[in-house]
Amino acid sequence: MATAINDLFQITEQLSTDDVPALRFLCSDLITAKSQEKIVDGKGLILELRKASLVEEGDCFILAELLYWIGQNKLLKYMNVTKEMVQEQLQNNNVSRVSPFRKILYEVSQDISSDDLNNMKFLLSDKFGASLENMVKLNDIYDIFTAMEKREMLADNNFEELKKIFGQMSPRLLKKIEDYETHNKGISGDAVQGQLHCHFIIYCMYSISSSWFVSELTVLELKDCDVIPLEGTEYRMASKPRGYCLIFNNLNFERLSTRTGTNADAKALEEVFCWLGFEVKRHDDLKAAEMRAKLEEYGKASHQGKDCFVCCVLSHGEQQCVVGTDGEKVEIKDIVSCFDGKKCPSLVQKPKVFFIQACQGKEFQESVEAQVVRLESDDSGIYRVPVDADVLIGMATVQECLSMRDVRSGTWYIQSLCRQLREGCPRGDDIHSILTKVNEEVSKEEGTIKRIKLAKQIPEPRYTLTKKLVFRVP
Repeated sequence: MATAINDLFQITEQLSTDDVPALRFLCSDLITAKSQEKIVDGKGLILELRKASLVEEGDCFILAELLYWIGQNKLLKYMNVTKEMVQEQLQNNNVSRVSPFRKILYEVSQDISSDDLNNMKFLLSDKFGASLENMVKLNDIYDIFTAMEKREMLADNNFEELKKIFGQMSPRLLKKIEDYETHNKGISGDAVQGQLHCHFIIYCMYSISSSWFVSELTVLELKDCDVIPLEGTEYRMASKPRGYCLIFNNLNFERLSTRTGTNADAKALEEVFCWLGFEVKRHDDLKAAEMRAKLEEYGKASHQGKDCFVCCVLSHGEQQCVVGTDGEKVEIKDIVSCFDGKKCPSLVQKPKVFFIQACQGKEFQESVEAQVVRLESDDSGIYRVPVDADVLIGMATVQECLSMRDVRSGTWYIQSLCRQLREGCPRGDDIHSILTKVNEEVSKEEGTIKRIKLAKQIPEPRYTLTKKLVFRVP
């Protein structure tokens, strides 16, 4: 026990004053900006990584990886690993947690002189809208990179402003960026994340479990391996936030009926996905063009440091589409394609989940006996969309049939979905099991539409998931 404490102490004590800002920057996609502000030394870094569940989820290899990237290979001995062992893991097992975007910027930072730094501050002062005095407060190159990111002047798919600056002051640095863009065209930094081998996880957890920043963790035993997903069997779900959850909630239409009851669905979705650790973005009453613009906005955004993406659409629809409040169509295939591997590389190999609350036709699913419930329907057409890997689309009903919406309590499908997520996620149920229970629950519902037609409903999930998807409760 004492050895582990002493080893960690030695690592944190031997980090230089230049190492800590570099490590903090390399972790920018993994921990929140607020947490980064607390990191002033090596001890603070390890504490914040643990708070972000990066250590608790079996990703303690991040400590070895970070030391490797900043060239502090001599400190790896305190973790009983070598430079060669880390290289082998990174090359053969796809376990890197640091994005290529961070790596190239770190590499560039090592070639920036104090004169280069001052030149960058001068060239950026107008664009930042700051005086030279305020620019001096940017202590190092990492502060400049971070400030550029905050102003959307720098991103994993946008180096244009940085290239303009380097073009004026350093052809050498410009070539580094251009070489990176050429080599990494169409490749996501998050596409190479994976799981560690079980023996490596056991070792790392053992090495840190007794240290000063963990409150009485027991040593991980072999029998505990079943709580660590085997490589390739389960999607990672540990980032904070888990990812974006977009909710399009259309209630009032120019030419179509008001979707009374939809606000109950939107509220239920907001609450459950906030509880599951997502950053929820709700948009009410959007026209078709506005919906497309929002989808494109989030499709172009960086999802690095996030493990999942969820999009919920609550609206009327027509054949193969949903509609905006102006009655114009938004093709379902276009909704999904905004987040495919080509348009959104930072979501490659991450689950992309779409819940579509709308009918898929005008046919009724009839029942012999029906309860008297005031229902309406969300007319929609047949849905056929070619989807990429790692996509789940939860449709409210099967092809060519209506889906039911209670004007007081919301739709059968969304209300059941939220209920089953709340019940199943704490148990560790995967999404397939949860949606099966949703099908069972919704299939038992019966009612009438406008007191004339008896109706039933059965939802239909469609997916190309390649692993188990479990929404872990934070």
